[in-house]
Amino acid sequence: MNLKKVVKEQLQERINTRNRKRLLNKTPSIICSNCTGGFLYHWLGLEFRSPFINLYMTPGDFVTALEHFEEFMQTDFEEIQIQGLDYPVGRGVYDTQIHFMHYKNFAEAQTAWSRRKARLDVRNMGIMLANLGGGEEQYGILERFEQLPFKHKVAFTDRAYPEMKSIFRLNGYDCRKAKNGNVYATQKLNGMRYIDQFDYVEWLNHLKEEIH
Repeated sequence: MNLKKVVKEQLQERINTRNRKRLLNKTPSIICSNCTGGFLYHWLGLEFRSPFINLYMTPGDFVTALEHFEEFMQTDFEEIQIQGLDYPVGRGVYDTQIHFMHYKNFAEAQTAWSRRKARLDVRNMGIMLANLGGGEEQYGILERFEQLPFKHKVAFTDRAYPEMKSIFRLNGYDCRKAKNGNVYATQKLNGMRYIDQFDYVEWLNHLKEEIH
C-alpha cells in the first residue's frame, strides 16, 4: 500500500466534501479545453452536462471553436487520422481538432459527445481554458480568449496579466513543464491541487444567478 497516496486521497476527499457542501448550482455546463472539467464534475459529484469530457483541444483550436460556438456545436465532426496517435480525433468547423484520447474509437466518442451535448445548458455555462502551454503564441491566444462573448470564462496561467479580467494566475504552476502541466495535479502535501487556488465552487454558483 502506498501510504503517501492514501493520505493524499484522504486530504483531497476532505476538500471535495467541503466543496460539495458549498455548491448551490447542481447542473452547470463546463466547457473546458481538457480533462479539468471532467475532474471538477467528479470531485463535486455532478452529472456530466457538457460534451467536453475525456478529451482535449489545443488552446488555439479551443478559442476558435468558442469564437464560432453555435456553428461549432451544430456541425458534425468527421474522423481524421493522425500518424502516431492511437486514439480517435475529430475535425470540426474551421479545421478545429478534438482529441478523444480516452475513447476506444470514433463511434464511441461521437455517441458520448451527442449524449452529453443534449444536456448542455447555455444559460448555465462557464468556459475554462486549462491547458494554455507556453510559447510565443500564448499572449495572442489569451487576447482572443478575453474577447470571447461569454460572461463566465477563466483561463489559467502561470503568470499575471492584470490587463485581462478573465485570467487567473496559479502560484507554483508551470504550464510548460509536463510534471506541472495539468492544473488538476496535486500541488502541496496538504492535498491541494493547483486549481484549488481558484474558487471554482463560487464561480459555478454564480453561473446559476444568470438564469431567468
